[in-house]
Amino acid sequence: MKNIFLYFFTLVLFIGISSCDDDTTPPNDEVSLSVAPVIEKTTVGSEIIFTCNVHNYDGDRSLLTYNWTSSCENIIDGWDTHTITWQAPDEPGNCDIKVAVSDGEFSVEYSFSVLVEEEKDLVGVYYYPWHGDNNFHGGKYLREFLVPAQLPVLGEYNDRDARVIEQHFEWSEYAGINLWVCSWWGPNRTEDITLRNHVMTNPKINDLNFALFYESTSRLTNRNISDDRWNTTENVASDIQYMATFYWNHPNYLKIDGRPVLFIYLTRAMHTRGILEETVNIMREQAEMLGHDIYIVGDHAFGRATNQGLIEAMALLDAVTNYDVYGSSGGRNVLYATQAGVDNYYGNMAEWKTLAEERGAKFIPAVSPGYNDRGVRLEADHQPLSRKLSENDEFGSLFKANLEGALKLTDPDIRNLFMINSWNEWHEDTNIEPVVVAPPTSQDISGEGVYTYGLEYEGYGMRYLDLVREAIEKKK
Repeated sequence: MKNIFLYFFTLVLFIGISSCDDDTTPPNDEVSLSVAPVIEKTTVGSEIIFTCNVHNYDGDRSLLTYNWTSSCENIIDGWDTHTITWQAPDEPGNCDIKVAVSDGEFSVEYSFSVLVEEEKDLVGVYYYPWHGDNNFHGGKYLREFLVPAQLPVLGEYNDRDARVIEQHFEWSEYAGINLWVCSWWGPNRTEDITLRNHVMTNPKINDLNFALFYESTSRLTNRNISDDRWNTTENVASDIQYMATFYWNHPNYLKIDGRPVLFIYLTRAMHTRGILEETVNIMREQAEMLGHDIYIVGDHAFGRATNQGLIEAMALLDAVTNYDVYGSSGGRNVLYATQAGVDNYYGNMAEWKTLAEERGAKFIPAVSPGYNDRGVRLEADHQPLSRKLSENDEFGSLFKANLEGALKLTDPDIRNLFMINSWNEWHEDTNIEPVVVAPPTSQDISGEGVYTYGLEYEGYGMRYLDLVREAIEKKK
């Protein structure tokens, strides 16, 4: 549920254009009211705290009285104070809200309307806000090494550029994507600055939700202790405090049942290292101290559900998902997934879903278009996974089959959320962000297919956004 609590924009309404009685004379010609937050629409059942502020009033403020009214009623508390708690009705429609302020000699009224809408299903992408003015985060990605190169439609962009952000918003809306789960590496890091100062503040964000993807390999690792990852919780408490301060009160931050959502990378590995329970407990305690009941999604499911300890650890989480579709579906061992392979993968995920629900956790299915990280990790010699189901299938057939499998596993209790890996993780070629249209090629700068592994890659244009859009429409 979208949260709009305590996020203050101020819209000043001067007395000359308010609905005040013209026969009254305020103590100051510029007395005005504002109500925060300024909300044009919300979703059914959501609670909003509205605060009325009186500006430029020179009288005794203790004499001021307040009277709130709503055409939808549902004023839960505070109808005669400067702050009310209002709950949107369970049915869509317009609600007219008015506050009247008086000191017995003059009165000012301010009216506004809120459109109440049904909650939409959630379609999420992992979004990487690290392509700043640093050579496209290193400039090492498969499509740069193709012959000819297949570059993003926007070029090797700086994602702090408002035009880039707004184009990403527009493309997301076109495809029906309404959630970005954004990679977050800590306070004042590149991703944090991009999100806080550029994405969140862009006025064209509209209804797009976002949530943070907690990069545990960074935040839970102290190289001064050892070279092992997930060896400390020293950053957890302060990270939660930072998120609560700078993110969770934003009106577009994703809430489920009013709870701010935090995705955590590799909770399954954290469990293996013995650090998961401690991390989750710190997160929940710190969030509660700051007035939040945090909703934690763990990157927990992988392959077949055979590890009993990992299965039981799902009880620590509110929901689980599978980030690494490539590895979990056997992509390291095959060049083409095949329909049988896709069916086997979602069969395994269905088992994870059943086991999660038995332990009180929800399940969020995931999809991916393919995989190739040889542009950035050539020495690791990971075998790529084609974007085609088989050599003779069309491009995008793997993604289309994944979408069909995932949509069978969504949960209406969490708005049928499923995740796409990814919007713009170009290093692993899981990106669905539009690419310049170009014919298929298996040639790369090595002349020997070192990067392509002999697989063909097309400059796919809008193909993957169209496939998402079509899958959503088909489900409707």
